[in-house]
Amino acid sequence: MKHIIIVSVLLSCMCGVCFGETTDLQNTQSINLSSVGNARELGGYLTNDGRKVKHGVLLRSASLYRISSDDVTRLTKDYNLSVIADLRMSLEAASKPDPVIDGVKYVNLRVINEDLFQQELEKKLAVDGDATKRLMMIAESGILSHDMYVGFLSQESGKRAYREFFRELLALPSGHSLLFHCTQGKDRTGCAAMLILSALGVSEETIVADYMLTNTFNADLIDSQRKMLLSHGINESDFEKYMIVFDEVNPKTMNTVLSWLRKNYGSPVGYIIKELGISEDDIAALKAKFLEEK
Repeated sequence: MKHIIIVSVLLSCMCGVCFGETTDLQNTQSINLSSVGNARELGGYLTNDGRKVKHGVLLRSASLYRISSDDVTRLTKDYNLSVIADLRMSLEAASKPDPVIDGVKYVNLRVINEDLFQQELEKKLAVDGDATKRLMMIAESGILSHDMYVGFLSQESGKRAYREFFRELLALPSGHSLLFHCTQGKDRTGCAAMLILSALGVSEETIVADYMLTNTFNADLIDSQRKMLLSHGINESDFEKYMIVFDEVNPKTMNTVLSWLRKNYGSPVGYIIKELGISEDDIAALKAKFLEEK
């Protein structure tokens, strides 16, 4: 299992909080945490029937490992945080644990099949060299690719994790919030955001726009990572396969899984019903809970 820890540590050391210039959408979606990267919410997005997602209840971020006491207070006081859904592997969570917060339920919903991931690493990944070189080797190995979200949703570990994610949303008390996160807050978290926004009736165009906000929140960090790649002699034309490992997202990754969902289930909602066991009545309950009244 040591390789899982290596990947987790490498990703953690390359991730950080972005303090770059903001956009209107960034200001609108930000939950203003100074110590947590990629911290934002799903509130305000329009649904197909003209309603809006409620503000301050569906929160997403990168790892909470270095969260400050002020930010913990903000989550509990301003957002009435009730549940933290940690989508990381168990050893990721153990090596960089979330804080224990009084009155807040913590659940570790492991999206990735840890045994299979370890096997892939053992077959493909050499671990010599510094952190940057190791991450570059992960990128070159192809373990992480534009198809990886299909893997999240097709494996039993992912189905189990996202099923429980929906159960936590259904059980969330009125007036409380749930925060979901992984390490970088972009991949496993991005899939979770796509699924719940789909269930609430938000358009795919808006879902992709929310997904791409990672690049706005991480703008300075991404710029530094691209400069690092240049310093290692990587051509800009090859950046795409490397940045998927770092803190940048590419619309191709989200569009790939959306296309797979349409082809195999008719829509993301079809997947949610068939594979996650979330009924139409459950979806109606989610809409009643998380959407503003007309």
